[in-house]
Amino acid sequence: MLPRALIHNWRLKLAALGLSVLLWALVQTEPRNAETLSAIPVDVMLTDTAWALAGPPQPRTVELRLSGPTGEIIRLAREGTAVRIPIGEVGSNDTTVTLHRDWVELGNDRGISVESVTPPSVHIAFESAVSRAVPLALEVKGALPERLALASPIGLNPQLVRVRGPASRVEGLDSIPLKPLDLSRVNASGVFEVQVDTTGLGGGRVTPPTATVGVRVDEKIERTLSGVPVLLQAATGDPTLSVAPDTISVTLRGARTLVDAVNAGDLGAWVTSELVKGMAKGEERHVPVRIEGVPDLVSAQPATDMVTVRRAPAGGGEGHPGRR
Repeated sequence: MLPRALIHNWRLKLAALGLSVLLWALVQTEPRNAETLSAIPVDVMLTDTAWALAGPPQPRTVELRLSGPTGEIIRLAREGTAVRIPIGEVGSNDTTVTLHRDWVELGNDRGISVESVTPPSVHIAFESAVSRAVPLALEVKGALPERLALASPIGLNPQLVRVRGPASRVEGLDSIPLKPLDLSRVNASGVFEVQVDTTGLGGGRVTPPTATVGVRVDEKIERTLSGVPVLLQAATGDPTLSVAPDTISVTLRGARTLVDAVNAGDLGAWVTSELVKGMAKGEERHVPVRIEGVPDLVSAQPATDMVTVRRAPAGGGEGHPGRR
């Protein structure tokens, strides 16, 4: 007599077994096909540290002829693949490498076979590798949200990275750029990780491959200071020169911590000596002023861009020269 555990719900168990057999049969009978995938990239995996790639392999892409289940080939085409050439030791500056079918990345066992690779070989050029420390160059794009302003210069760490690659490229580098930091995405102070941009290094490697960028922001405010003195920057004291008005208002815009720290006495609205050079007695000139003493990252807008400088007429009283 059969054990009770085997005959319990025997119809349900028999149906499950039949379904499993059916699914197995469908998989085994999935139509097989041969397909060609084009523009498959060729990568060189170089482990000989004395050498570097002088450029990408030629050609940079190949064509693969694959056979196997149609669904798996379609899936591989969608996910992408590559031909990866292992180079453990470089024998000469230039070499031609015959491509092996087992260098094609097929991922998990899909039942796919590589029938052919076209062209069957690629040309690879090498040159001596060098290593040196190179400064990083930070690039920003976009603008902070209107409500925010930078409260300190953007920080970068590290300042230097080590670049290893072809001598012809590495020795001529004065800096390595980072991928641009998009300020429009910054909503609060923080530290952001940015990738090093290795475009144009021709296979060179950068260590570390990322840098951290510190951004400190604060509420953006506007503040107007009155009584900012207008100063005449004459080459020598000249009591016959006067400037009007002798004080102006200046509007500052920037981060609250920076703007609040500025006093009117810290600023000066200067008239350069070149603008009043050679003035005749009784002459009057309208000249621009230059605001000085404004902290970095703060903008300043004077209430008036122009002031009047006068030289006293002959026999007249002394003018008001302002401070030098």
